[in-house]
Amino acid sequence: MRLQYTGPKPLISSHGINFDLNKEDKFVYLSIVAELIQALNHEYIGDKRYVYMTSGRPLDNDLILSIIQSLNPSLEEDVLERRRIVNAEIDEEIERAHSNKFLCEEERDVLIKNIEMLRNYRTTRSLNKTVYYSGITSIAKIIKNGHIDHITSPMYPKFMHVFHSLQGVLSKLHPPVDSSIDIFQEDEHLQIRLNILFRT
Repeated sequence: MRLQYTGPKPLISSHGINFDLNKEDKFVYLSIVAELIQALNHEYIGDKRYVYMTSGRPLDNDLILSIIQSLNPSLEEDVLERRRIVNAEIDEEIERAHSNKFLCEEERDVLIKNIEMLRNYRTTRSLNKTVYYSGITSIAKIIKNGHIDHITSPMYPKFMHVFHSLQGVLSKLHPPVDSSIDIFQEDEHLQIRLNILFRT
């Protein structure tokens, strides 16, 4: 299992391949997820405030994978299962393309080649997404078990994305954990804070 950047979500048709630039590869968020795990995964004492300084550079891919996998030993099996599902979906798309009566033979051939050409691209994106959500789920459990009441970071779009993902996963825990996101200015710098509002 190897992490690598692929790119935005592909939009495949019989006329070519485009990319949805609003659907970025989860790979771009993995370093933030791994650093949040490093920052949060420790024992907590009372009302003490903890500060973690990042290196300012993305972590090495192998280190990212090691950090996320340390909290989810079944990650490799999860990735293999997701890859199997994505490959089956691609095979179904190719089968549907073969039997598509609305396309001429040339368009069918182009569509099939386009789907097949992006098979590795799509399976790599699915690996990145599986690793990403594994890390997000681990962070949500750390927040819940550590009784963390908020996390603050600089207001960067990637942190905003990760915090939104965390909100979604926290709300699906059993019992669910409610949260909110605030954006505020401190020392003339925008900050983002994930607030944990409700814990049962």
